[in-house]
Amino acid sequence: MLNQEAVNLAVKAGIALNANIARRSKFDRKQYFYADLPKGYQISQYDIPVCSNGYLDVDTPEGTKRFGITRAHLEEDAGKNVHGGADSLSGSSHTLVDFNRAGRGGIQDPWCVGLVWEPG
Repeated sequence: MLNQEAVNLAVKAGIALNANIARRSKFDRKQYFYADLPKGYQISQYDIPVCSNGYLDVDTPEGTKRFGITRAHLEEDAGKNVHGGADSLSGSSHTLVDFNRAGRGGIQDPWCVGLVWEPG
């Protein structure tokens, strides 16, 4: 069942990001194996995200910079892999999986490249 408060917060985030808010959206089932995805699939928005084509103006010492937001969508969170025995994944001796957040909903800008500085 869709959480109405999650949708409300996603729309508010979209407004704050000057994004287009979809009047209609849908969810998709992404099926893949990953260690932190216990049921083997994730419910997420793919082709019709709740927010798209937004931007965020940030004041910097050099003046205001505009960062483009490609998309932000609602999705079910997976678990979290925690690697141990080293300072990074490389050289770690073991991995623990934290399932405490698995199945919870959230909003995400999945494309780091979506944050693009637009000079102007």
